[in-house]
Amino acid sequence: MEKGQTAQGTNISIEDIITDIRKERDSLATNLINDSFLLAFVEEHFDTFFLGSVKLEFIKRDLKELRNSSLDLAHYSTLIRQQRDSSKNEVVKEHPLFLQEMFVIFKKYNLEPVKK
Repeated sequence: MEKGQTAQGTNISIEDIITDIRKERDSLATNLINDSFLLAFVEEHFDTFFLGSVKLEFIKRDLKELRNSSLDLAHYSTLIRQQRDSSKNEVVKEHPLFLQEMFVIFKKYNLEPVKK
């Protein structure tokens, strides 16, 4: 089987996979910029019910910067390989790698994810 082909023989380019992963990452970052979504996310993942307005603005600024940045290919390499080798042509929306990248931002502001 050639690189970039699935078991059914459908060609999926690495560039398309990277684009799809970036779209999902950017979609999550965009959603988090919304105050109600951000506060629900912080409550769910960090067991925190309040963030000061200054901290909120800094987090949103970092999320915007992340959304506008290129994809960290080393961070997402396992997901890229999984997508390349998969017969499905869709990215898992709640993949842990997306959350890990978001958690880096929150960690800057002394928020630690709750162990589930």
